[in-house]
Amino acid sequence: MDNITAPLQFFLDPGKRIYWGYAFTAILIASLATTYQQRSFNPGSQLLALTNPHYWFNRSTLIDYALMLINSLIRTSLIIPALGARLSGALIVGAFLQVNVGDVQIVSSSWLFVAILFSGTLFLADDASRFLLHREMHRWPLLWKMHRVHHSATILTPFTVFRVHPIESVIYSARGFIVFSLVAGTFIWLFKGQLSALEVLGVDALGFIFNMAAANLRHSHVRLSFGPLEGMFISPTQHQIHHSIYHQNVNFGSCLSLWDKFSGTLVRSREIPRDTKLTFGLKQPMKIGRSIGATGRV
Repeated sequence: MDNITAPLQFFLDPGKRIYWGYAFTAILIASLATTYQQRSFNPGSQLLALTNPHYWFNRSTLIDYALMLINSLIRTSLIIPALGARLSGALIVGAFLQVNVGDVQIVSSSWLFVAILFSGTLFLADDASRFLLHREMHRWPLLWKMHRVHHSATILTPFTVFRVHPIESVIYSARGFIVFSLVAGTFIWLFKGQLSALEVLGVDALGFIFNMAAANLRHSHVRLSFGPLEGMFISPTQHQIHHSIYHQNVNFGSCLSLWDKFSGTLVRSREIPRDTKLTFGLKQPMKIGRSIGATGRV
């Protein structure tokens, strides 16, 4: 019974995207963005849009909820027991380096320096691995058959983040376990007992900031651009472009857009006219790359 009701705890868990604090900031930012775009503040209209039952309860979003429950059951009953605590993987990596490379210890007088270095390294490694796996999900037919479940959403809500094929969920969990084990294990080996991380409410500080910065609007219909910063960070609009049936092979990044910039798959919000209606759902994906014509389509 606890496994079935686990998704209800997501609203109270800062480690989940739909944590109430992240949802609150997303609603606030969405209101400000809508007011700016419409040049007027209409709280009644915004409240109606936010509480529209046709938005939250339709065929597309019901699949989101169902997969959220299914993947939660798989995670709590299979993935967590199989992979165990992430620290165990890190300790194995640290022990391997100790035995096969030798004793190396960097002594730092500042725990803050070690925490910043570790958190920054883990963030970069995690984000880069997400980008690479996401891109391969679009490139290889077998992986795309799984990933297309996520792209089949015709209406985007914050719960669409849970719309993932169960096997893809297992693959991403394994990816996170491997990346954390390698990075944390290396730092344990280098810094021994000095290892610490920057956290907020028990969550990695950089991840916390990312979720507070309107991450829930990535899966929504609120167009929010980061302007010049889109060359470094993926904005909600850029991820919505990725979900468009005409642009599914661009903007693979999770947080940083640098990886897309390096691989030639970056499309900024300004490259798609604001009056262009983004249609979400499935269409036969095109070859990875970018070629924007007069229509603004990739």
